[in-house]
Amino acid sequence: MLKIKNDFYAKYLDTDGRFWEVKKGIYRIQVEKRKNLLGFKNYDEVELKDKMFIDVSKNKISSAYRVRTYCNYKDGKYDLSNIADNTVILFPDLETKRKIGFHIYNDNSVDVPYDKFVTEVTDVWEERTPIKGFKFEEEPIVYLKKNGVWLVEH
Repeated sequence: MLKIKNDFYAKYLDTDGRFWEVKKGIYRIQVEKRKNLLGFKNYDEVELKDKMFIDVSKNKISSAYRVRTYCNYKDGKYDLSNIADNTVILFPDLETKRKIGFHIYNDNSVDVPYDKFVTEVTDVWEERTPIKGFKFEEEPIVYLKKNGVWLVEH
């Protein structure tokens, strides 16, 4: 299943993970559990058993950025918010709201079955933007699907 990355991310020793400040000047980087990640620890909490973390100082982070995921679906641009219970949750941008007849202040989502989404969506991409105070050494746009062709596992 496609993984949506809408959060703050940091790169530490060539590993990208979600990150946040845990105390002044110390940041936690969290990744999916895997072997051979030097210094990463397992969580004690059962609900986080599939994740690992490391706490590092700011100067150990080689790049940090915010990710928002978007898609082109049925002639409109959407914020790809989440995937839950085999349903993709999309929020249309302003122009798309007008096209599909939503009021501009309507914050309703468009919910699409996952199987339908993966076949009908034409483009899916991540927009990566810098976080103030950190280096930004990332591609600003990373395509997951482009012109109807998936570039990642879905």
